[in-house]
Amino acid sequence: MPDPLELEPPDPSRDLPVAAVMAVLTFLVFAGLIAWLVTRESAPEPISWVGAGLVGIGSLVLTAWALVLNFEPDFGWAERFGGDLLLVGFGVLFVVAGLPTFAAGQI
Repeated sequence: MPDPLELEPPDPSRDLPVAAVMAVLTFLVFAGLIAWLVTRESAPEPISWVGAGLVGIGSLVLTAWALVLNFEPDFGWAERFGGDLLLVGFGVLFVVAGLPTFAAGQI
């Protein structure tokens, strides 16, 4: 029986499909926001462009997360907290900050 303190490291490659889906969805949201701003009849507020840009940066960060998982699948717990999970946090933070900022520019 293995020692209970010896845990097998998780396989980060299981998160790769989730990372790819999140990256694609945020890119589609970003493309939709840009299309909305470009096709408006009136000039949009500059804050709307900032919000769309934050969502775009979030999309890039989530894409970087998917690439890290694809090319570096051998992570331990400590490497995951300081590496790919940090990218997820920043990517979600940019998207969560960008959507209300975009909405504030539309009001």
